[in-house]
Amino acid sequence: MPESPADLPEKPQWPLRLAALALIVLSVIGLVSCTSPEAKLKKRQETMEKFATQVAKQLYDKNPETVRESMTLLFREELSDSVKEKLQREKMLPNTELGIVKILTEAEENHTTNKVEVTTAKSMATADKEVVPIQVSGQVVTKTEGKPDVSTPFNIHIVVKLPIVAGAWPQVIDVTGMSPNENKKPPQKDQPGKKKKTRRR
Repeated sequence: MPESPADLPEKPQWPLRLAALALIVLSVIGLVSCTSPEAKLKKRQETMEKFATQVAKQLYDKNPETVRESMTLLFREELSDSVKEKLQREKMLPNTELGIVKILTEAEENHTTNKVEVTTAKSMATADKEVVPIQVSGQVVTKTEGKPDVSTPFNIHIVVKLPIVAGAWPQVIDVTGMSPNENKKPPQKDQPGKKKKTRRR
């Protein structure tokens, strides 16, 4: 039976992994070190929005240099089991290791990569709650060798849970608004019709 992405053997790309973990660790430390209630609330909101930004970039990652590590972080640390199963049913995430291999193979054959740019991450509720929906917007820039870049906008809701206790880590408990990031063929232009001959009177 093929391995699921959650059971993948460790093949870490340490710069990406350390950067992701450092972001969470520093944010959690910052939360603990804040003194005033206002400062703690502001830092908590920043932590959740930064985490949602990071998750959005990984969800849309099709860069052959980083996609495997993005999937590892999502499956092992950032997404709840229910979210993983939901996104797999919706074909937003690979079901098995073969799904990741397919992404890598297609990128190599088509000479493609992508870059995910997040422009806004806005909390839709106050950060004094454990669960906060965050609206994340941006664009996925697909790069194909020898062709112009193609930009696809996205606007998704990521629901983040961060328990109100010291040292707690955030986790995604729902994602809505994603659509398959597929390379669509450009619409074919209509062939110009032949001019009708007009009879001379």
